[in-house]
Amino acid sequence: MKLSLSCRIAELSNNKEKSFLSIESLIKLASTNGFKGISLRPSVISTNTPTQSVLKLKDVFNLNKMSVSMITSNIHLAKNDAYAASNLRNITPCLDLAEQIDTSLVRIMIKNEDDIKFAKRALDEAKERGIILTQQTHWGTLAETIDQTINLIRVIKRKNFGITYEPANLLACGSDYGIKGLEKLLPYIVNFYFQNIKIDQNSSHEFKTLGNGNVRVRYLHLNDKKGIDIKPLIKLLYEQKYKKWFTIHQPLMEGQRVEEAIEEASNLFLEYKN
Repeated sequence: MKLSLSCRIAELSNNKEKSFLSIESLIKLASTNGFKGISLRPSVISTNTPTQSVLKLKDVFNLNKMSVSMITSNIHLAKNDAYAASNLRNITPCLDLAEQIDTSLVRIMIKNEDDIKFAKRALDEAKERGIILTQQTHWGTLAETIDQTINLIRVIKRKNFGITYEPANLLACGSDYGIKGLEKLLPYIVNFYFQNIKIDQNSSHEFKTLGNGNVRVRYLHLNDKKGIDIKPLIKLLYEQKYKKWFTIHQPLMEGQRVEEAIEEASNLFLEYKN
């Protein structure tokens, strides 16, 4: 299993456009704490970033012997707003960015039935360039639950269509987010995203699910079992010899320093490190 850190760890949960730490510093901290990759988001890089800046960033990754695990190529994807599926209509800039930064995983959102035909075309174009397009189990999409995700895989019928398994969204959407759900989707998973939440109707943070209504959630520290107990899922992945990415996708907690958050993320895997 390859450990990755989303640059969301340097963002607050209510602001996905600004990073509180330079990407150069984040890469070095991640490397020091045992991570092998960074999942890039538009707070750092997007399809609007000049090519020269992208290539400079690639040099920083190479210098630190780190990989780009995946790219979320625009702010609409990060926010999951009404335009989150728009890149399916023109996937070429996303594929160009993926090649420039040297990653084979590009995040997409399939939000409704109309998006499916565009997703198939985008996947066919991506296949020609050896790139996987990955749909996250996420509220407001056709992959809110395990069963919906499996159905989407069957409808898409493309080998380079991957799944980013994200238990917090499954929890909010009322789906099985534990061992049984993971086992069902494991053959299709190319990235595992983890952020820790619990359902809390007094929280101001809201997931606008299609099947479960608007669900208020509260972010918790990664190892807080009042939310998602991630250890059994990590154990299963190691037992099944999962070789792909596991990405900590946690926003920065209030009052937490980025350095503390990264150390907390690294500690989840201590018992499996040599």
